[in-house]
Amino acid sequence: MKRVILVATDGSMASMGAMRMARELETHRGREVHVLGVVEPVPVFDAGFMVALPEVELYESRQEALRHEISSQVEELTGHRDRWRVQVLSGVPGTRIVKTAEELGAEVILMGLGHHRPVDRVFGTETVLKVVQVSHIPVLAVPEDQGELPPSAVLGVDFSPFSLRALEVVKSLLDSPWHLYLCHVMSGMEFLPAISAEWREDYEEELHARLSDLAMGSGIPQGCRVDLQILEGEPSHELLRFAEAKGTEMLVAGSHGHGFVGRLLMGSVSTRLIRRSRVPVLVVPPEEPTAEAMAEDAGEPEAAEEHGWVREMKEFTRANAGRLTTLELTDPQVGSQKCGINYPLWGVTYDPKRNRVEIMLGRSGTVDGHLTHSIPSPEDLSVEVGEDGRAEALRIRLRESQILLRIHREGEEDEPGPG
Repeated sequence: MKRVILVATDGSMASMGAMRMARELETHRGREVHVLGVVEPVPVFDAGFMVALPEVELYESRQEALRHEISSQVEELTGHRDRWRVQVLSGVPGTRIVKTAEELGAEVILMGLGHHRPVDRVFGTETVLKVVQVSHIPVLAVPEDQGELPPSAVLGVDFSPFSLRALEVVKSLLDSPWHLYLCHVMSGMEFLPAISAEWREDYEEELHARLSDLAMGSGIPQGCRVDLQILEGEPSHELLRFAEAKGTEMLVAGSHGHGFVGRLLMGSVSTRLIRRSRVPVLVVPPEEPTAEAMAEDAGEPEAAEEHGWVREMKEFTRANAGRLTTLELTDPQVGSQKCGINYPLWGVTYDPKRNRVEIMLGRSGTVDGHLTHSIPSPEDLSVEVGEDGRAEALRIRLRESQILLRIHREGEEDEPGPG
């Protein structure tokens, strides 16, 4: 049985890059192509005197017009109007596209990546973002003037399972012999006021080793090449700049799904890549909902009961999100350090599979100026509560050091504030 890809198009030139990419995947990867157009319902109002617009006739007319435009695209690319199956459905484009892809068992959704034109507001960049936000299927957004299988790509790596899946997906879309850059962007380092050169060197060596393990564990076909790169700064900006400097033909990011932390990460990296990139952007979400989310949906508390820290951090987040915090590190080698001073708390999670605590802090309640701290191998987590019953701090004890997320009292701020 052939593997399926879904192309979502509005019949305009903005979708032609995605259509060409579909043709390449059909020709060189043996994929079966399905094409989808979506007609959004038009609000129909009574014009008075019991006179109303003919809603059914209006929809059918728009449906046939879009089907004709899409079939013309298919004919232009393949020589036959009926070469690919074409569906035109009604509904909200984002959710309708994802639902159809799921029904088809599609392995990837292809869409046009347009910029700065009226059509983009209807079926361009913003629709791509809506699809990415709700899809468990990889989404590849392609500019209209492109469409060849790219021989090179930059993949942003945060060492999560999402990065691993993104690596596997991008390899299936690259033209061999391909050249792939695995890039990890160090973010938030500027908020550590005193970092020794020795500590930084050790940290970068550890990052490089983890990138190397990821590359070797994925299997590199003969003739293909993987380069490792460590960058520093705001992730989306650094990935875009690096890709442009290297002349790579695709950007890849793993999305963290649809939970609390996942929605925040979507805003800070994938959204900016899609809005700013001039080359195809592949966003790879989790293949399935997390075990924690599935347990919640099924009303089964086993995951939370088995890992008490998962439940405790979830409750901590719900009770304290938005409160100002300061993160303090106490270590025998570097002493006491503060970072993320006066940043509101977005969330804290514990991943039992990776034995890692993730702390997300934000500035002014937006995705700009956020800090993400990933803390491996905690030995103990404890919430310190004040006399009023509210949390005053989260203490994370490590083997030789500890991290304290101190929660400010109302009106309290540390000095200096964030710049």
